Amino acid sequence: MQEKSLFPYENYRKIQEEIIKDLDKVLAEKNHAVIHAPTGLGKTVSALSPALSIALKKKLKIFFLTSRHTQHKIVLETAQKIKEKHKIDFLVTSFIGKKHMCIQENVESMNSSTFNEYCKVLKEEKTCDYYLNSKNKTKQKLALDELKILPPLHSEELKKKCALQKVCPYELASDLAEQSQIIIADYHYLFNPHIQKNFFNKIKANLEESILIIDEGHNLPQRAREILSSRLTSNLLKRAINETQKNGLDGLNETLREMLNLLNLISEDVREENEKVIQKTYFFDKINEIKNVELLIPELKIAADIILTKQKRSVLNVIAEFLELWPSGKEEFARYIKKEKENTQLVLSCLDPSILTKEIIQNSHSTILMSGTLLPTIMYQDILGFPKNTLKKEYASPFPEQNKLTLIIPSTTTKYVSRSQEQFNNISLIMSNITNNIKGNSIVFFPSYYLRDQVSEFFNEKTTKTVLFEQPGMTKEQKKELLEKFTKYKETGAVLLSIASGSFGEGIDLPGIIKCVIIVGLPLEKPDIETKTRIQYYDSLFGKGWDYAYTLPAITKTLQNAGRCIRSETDKGVLVFLDERYAWSSYKKCFPPDWKMQVTENYLPLIKNFFT
Repeated sequence: MQEKSLFPYENYRKIQEEIIKDLDKVLAEKNHAVIHAPTGLGKTVSALSPALSIALKKKLKIFFLTSRHTQHKIVLETAQKIKEKHKIDFLVTSFIGKKHMCIQENVESMNSSTFNEYCKVLKEEKTCDYYLNSKNKTKQKLALDELKILPPLHSEELKKKCALQKVCPYELASDLAEQSQIIIADYHYLFNPHIQKNFFNKIKANLEESILIIDEGHNLPQRAREILSSRLTSNLLKRAINETQKNGLDGLNETLREMLNLLNLISEDVREENEKVIQKTYFFDKINEIKNVELLIPELKIAADIILTKQKRSVLNVIAEFLELWPSGKEEFARYIKKEKENTQLVLSCLDPSILTKEIIQNSHSTILMSGTLLPTIMYQDILGFPKNTLKKEYASPFPEQNKLTLIIPSTTTKYVSRSQEQFNNISLIMSNITNNIKGNSIVFFPSYYLRDQVSEFFNEKTTKTVLFEQPGMTKEQKKELLEKFTKYKETGAVLLSIASGSFGEGIDLPGIIKCVIIVGLPLEKPDIETKTRIQYYDSLFGKGWDYAYTLPAITKTLQNAGRCIRSETDKGVLVFLDERYAWSSYKKCFPPDWKMQVTENYLPLIKNFFT
């Protein structure tokens, strides 16, 4: 068994051997898997070792897809351990976003489409020395030969080496990937149709000979929807008007001004924060009255190329992409117009991620979707388009149940109709009662910044602990600094007030640091046009509109939030779900079946007894 799956360790963790046996069978039968595997099971090695065994035997490629840079390092370390343990040789390549791999100055501030056009112009005009050096066979061979004898490198380390050798990191990584058995990359490399086509051509890969391992798979539905969604805004058009005026593109400038007038006209009866459905044909008919769309799109792209020879950014490609996407599909998309802070937005929102994912999954050799919050697995099979015979399995947590106290406190709610200063004060009172009695750090997650700020005004008066705040739009460095500051309070205790869907709701791993997580309210989607349309759409397909589009996505966020507490088998902590709705059967049934949840308003004795 161990030799077969190339497992790199002496002993299996609890349940780990069961996962590997299951995946051995899935891979041998060219089947697919949707697995809920909680933190601590060792998902990475449990998927990678059996996948690599069959990939080496059948000359397949493994694409390990993750949106987290930290996960790249775990995969790279696991691959190196397999190489050392089993004395086998294979290559691994790590890709982050092409823009983030680029050595050119000042590209980080560009959006992706602008960067791609900028890169294309530099290559076509032969003004990028890094790219030209990568195409020099002697320099390319020297750089590749050095990479092959080194342990697998993270993209950021590869970028540093390429900077010294003055070659393009993306081009060199692509050359290496052509010979690699394992490729680590973001979801976009496989699920963005344009990127995937170019990427596969470049590395000479095909789906039929590829094993896909999708980590943190609960994020894939939203990421896939985002790829096929777009928006045209008044602010974007104003920037485009300034661009074309500055560059003397008078004809296009006039067209853009008419498009801005059209956007203002069709939003005249839409109030601030309100929305209105827009029919697909209505908008395109109006645009065609200004200029034939089939002529306008290439004109925008050519103008963008001209501008990018003079400066490093242009928004014209973004407008062209919106116009290309707008005719997409029928009932699989929501189309509406809204106003936010004097910015009018015409939105095209994809409702169905399977438009992208179904064909990719079913054409691959095998696809393994995994996460610690993949419940219920049938939902992910349905909405992503996995075949009916896909293995769906929920594994239990390997951590001792006695190390976790899970409470539902039904004394308050954040329901919109129940919000009041008295309610906010009651929430803060329960929060302070709990966190003041926790020896160590606590994180409190809220559905929104607004609710967090309302409650914190009362909480600040009651707490005895240092209070830290997540802020919107934090940079990577600011997030790191805040977590380092939070960690320093390990002994005396601090309370971090965060947002359920914010920077710290998932992905942070602080074993031994967090003793309590409180989840205030339910992070339900705003019941706007998009949410209502998605509910109707999933109702028509599966008869589960409210579950798939409203209730379960919120519960997934809360499970991710709760997962910040117990990160190792020695961690001990309290999880508190603070809202009366968690006690309702319609919500309570959504939690993992192995969770022992207690509904109580007499919470302090339970917490004190748990820690003693």
